[in-house]
Amino acid sequence: MVQIGVLLPISMQKAIFSEASRNDLEAVANVRWNETDEQLNDEQACEFLQGCEVSIGSWRTPKPSKAILEACPTIKLWEHAAGSVKAFFTDELQGKEIMIASCAPAIGRTVAEMVLGEMIIGLRRIIPNAQSNRTERRTPVPNKLYLAAATVGIIGASQVGRYFLQLVRPFGPRVLLYDPYITHEAAAQLGATKVDSLLELCAQCDAITMHTPMTDSTRQMMGAKEFQAMKDDAVFINSSRGGCIDERALIAELEKGRLFAFLDVSDPEPADMDNPIRTMPNVIYTSHLAGGQSYHIGNQVVEDVKAYLSGQKPKMVVTWDMLDRLA
Repeated sequence: MVQIGVLLPISMQKAIFSEASRNDLEAVANVRWNETDEQLNDEQACEFLQGCEVSIGSWRTPKPSKAILEACPTIKLWEHAAGSVKAFFTDELQGKEIMIASCAPAIGRTVAEMVLGEMIIGLRRIIPNAQSNRTERRTPVPNKLYLAAATVGIIGASQVGRYFLQLVRPFGPRVLLYDPYITHEAAAQLGATKVDSLLELCAQCDAITMHTPMTDSTRQMMGAKEFQAMKDDAVFINSSRGGCIDERALIAELEKGRLFAFLDVSDPEPADMDNPIRTMPNVIYTSHLAGGQSYHIGNQVVEDVKAYLSGQKPKMVVTWDMLDRLA
């Protein structure tokens, strides 16, 4: 059987692999688990991965460095039980016959789940209503919306954006999608209407959720014009990267009381303690909670390993030509 090396410390293993997924992995390969709760360094990883064909890493574990790949030439698949693998693609990886796979799709599921909850809470005005009820006997909420009556905007048909589309579709909202890399036909197949102008999306939507990677082309793509174009009482959600928006421009509109924002990210991150997003009544600022460790990741690892062993590709194999579109 193929030898697999799992670099994750014990606590991370428990957070990512359920008992069922752990058993499934051990049923198809000889699995060598990191038996400590410490992160291995590169030298330790070189020894640990000897004879392995598959390496499974995650947040803060060693990357496929030149030292590791030269010491462990048998490695053919590097499965990243986390999201971005962009940092793996250095000159040291050039010419190496190794497949790099990411579990970003699995993380996308947990992010989309949180976004759906925030959107429902935001459109129903649950938080401002609860705040008003602290001082008033019964506060009317004339501007509340349920999803079927709303127009929802998605910026970016990324892994998260696509999962969110799957989750929101049964509620029946009108969905607009902005993404220069997708066709109108492909957007329609996902259940959305593509718009070619970000300003158009901002002007039409009752709630907007951001799902773009952080690249040169997406830096501060939501700026003053876009936030000013948003409807009064619109909900804005950002669980991608803080640098994708002009935070000062958003704050300027929030200070007018026009918008409500759920921000799981900031720029810098964490936000400075005197940043208004920490104290404004119409902002919920969370500490990058949307993604992170989950059993979804472990399940994808097992699926990816099974696919590899059967001669197929894992769910998200990342190649050099994809890097300009990835976080």
